[in-house]
Amino acid sequence: MNEDPLYCQTSDTSSESSWELLSKYERAFINALDLPIVHPRCLQDFFSSESIPIPEHEMDPEFFYEKDMGFIGRAITLFYVVAPALLAVGELWLRLFSCIIAPLVGTYLIAKEIRPNNSENKDRDWRHDRHQVFIMLLGLAASAVLFTDSLYVQAYGRTNGGICLGTLTLISLRRSVKLRFYKKRFLCAMMALLSITGFLLARSERGGPSLSDHPGIDISSLEAGLHYSKDNAFMTRVAQLWPEENRLYDRSNASPFPTGDSLTGIPFMVNSSPEQLYYRFWVKSEVDDEAVAIDIAFPPDGMHSSTKPVYLVLHGLNGGSHEEYVREFVVRRVREGHTCIVMIARGMMDTPVFGFNVFHGARITDVDATAKAIRKGLGKNQMLAGVGYSMGAIILSNYVARSGSKCHLDSAMAVSGGLDMRANLNFSRSMRLWQPMLAQSLKEDFIINKFDGRFRQRLTKEQHLGLMRASSVSEIDVHAIVTYNGFDSLLHYYTEMSAMGDSSAFQASHMKSDVDTENEEIGRIADVSIPFCVLHALDDPLTTWRTMGHNPEKLVQTGSGYSMMFLTESGGHVGWPLGLNPSKNGWKFMNDAVAGFVKSVDMARLENLKE
Repeated sequence: MNEDPLYCQTSDTSSESSWELLSKYERAFINALDLPIVHPRCLQDFFSSESIPIPEHEMDPEFFYEKDMGFIGRAITLFYVVAPALLAVGELWLRLFSCIIAPLVGTYLIAKEIRPNNSENKDRDWRHDRHQVFIMLLGLAASAVLFTDSLYVQAYGRTNGGICLGTLTLISLRRSVKLRFYKKRFLCAMMALLSITGFLLARSERGGPSLSDHPGIDISSLEAGLHYSKDNAFMTRVAQLWPEENRLYDRSNASPFPTGDSLTGIPFMVNSSPEQLYYRFWVKSEVDDEAVAIDIAFPPDGMHSSTKPVYLVLHGLNGGSHEEYVREFVVRRVREGHTCIVMIARGMMDTPVFGFNVFHGARITDVDATAKAIRKGLGKNQMLAGVGYSMGAIILSNYVARSGSKCHLDSAMAVSGGLDMRANLNFSRSMRLWQPMLAQSLKEDFIINKFDGRFRQRLTKEQHLGLMRASSVSEIDVHAIVTYNGFDSLLHYYTEMSAMGDSSAFQASHMKSDVDTENEEIGRIADVSIPFCVLHALDDPLTTWRTMGHNPEKLVQTGSGYSMMFLTESGGHVGWPLGLNPSKNGWKFMNDAVAGFVKSVDMARLENLKE
């Protein structure tokens, strides 16, 4: 007996009986949406005129070039699959714990000098010396990180790292005299490490033209805080209504983790969110024969509100409605009586894509069709608020800017998503430390296990091999997005994907080439026509602060002044943990900040309607 595919079955995260428990208020909203509960291709009146990729089992064997590769070629591919992620994890752990390792090693070595063990010299052998060499090199490497890493310097300045490095260098030189084994090797390794440290300082971008400016650590030059147009009365009122306690993230409440790396990673390791019941529906694309799934969550009491804002949530890269921080946001909001709808990006959560048009970050038509469909179910004067995280925030920002006055949202807030992703092309730290892990997951889940056949049919053998050996998200974008979809270049793709991709007015001077500064283009960001807020941490380790432009105050004045920027000194990427035990509060800060902004917009809007 042949069962229908999953996308042709009624689905939710509980059982079929949960559909029978829907209240009349929830049913009224669903009926107003008039959306199918199965994929449109499962309906009898569906007709497709698009070409369908050849099923993988029917593809010509020539597409599978690996069979002709020798052992060395396969080994190289395996190396690119495994090594970059492992090296990234190792370096990331070193950077995370450098603030602990360097002082501990320094304390240990100083103690050895102050209180020498006379029996130590008698019992010294090659194992003892190897142990000492390892400790000294580890301490030197950790102190070099404190001295050169942009996130450590941004948080604590350069002095502490410089003192650690200088102290450990002197003590290590003194201790090296006592080495009977590995002395030359240690001195060579130490000189190599110090040379690399000097090279990093010399090759990094200067903080400014003055000799007094830091000589090569790319720390943020933006001012943290809430930036908005004082000339826009509505946005001024939104800022007044937005409680300051919802906008406070500093040492008084933030988790005491050293840098954006730990503020990003630790929440993902320790936080969890309650289970959430969703009801799945499908929205037909208006530009091709595909459809995207939307997962709807109602308040637990069944009282869908026709007055409280409805949230449309866009998840992160390779995520979905099950993503922990997305689910936590939904749980918090439904408990407050809001209905939340998560749009599942094409191909995510095992949703089908039938043609060649798989996911890419520059496509905004799915968001537009989804927001348009949801508006059918809204009550009179009810607000539809868009929320985007990470990649979802990039797409949401681009949609709000490109759609202008035709935007189907009433407000939007982007969390940890860049406005100008062209700046991320120069963010080598992200490419080296974080992107290899994301790339490995993306290749396994999205490319190899789901759409590999499509990529083999669109790409040459050399291009597909390059895709398999890609070690960062940017390298994956080169083949899986740029070549596959016909973009001119990676710069072209990031330009099309960004809300400020066509702007030259907010680029830092080092990114401009042959630009007439007197006729700088503002671009589509000036077309924003709804209250739009960007929440971004200046120590974000995945999306550089430079994607925010170099002048927030100038940016929020563009167009009608509906753009708002909420910048925090720290917080990481989709992080902002609170307190000594971040699992207690989860992602409360960023998710409540979204709710605070949307509530303030709704209150200001209702005030205007009463006038």
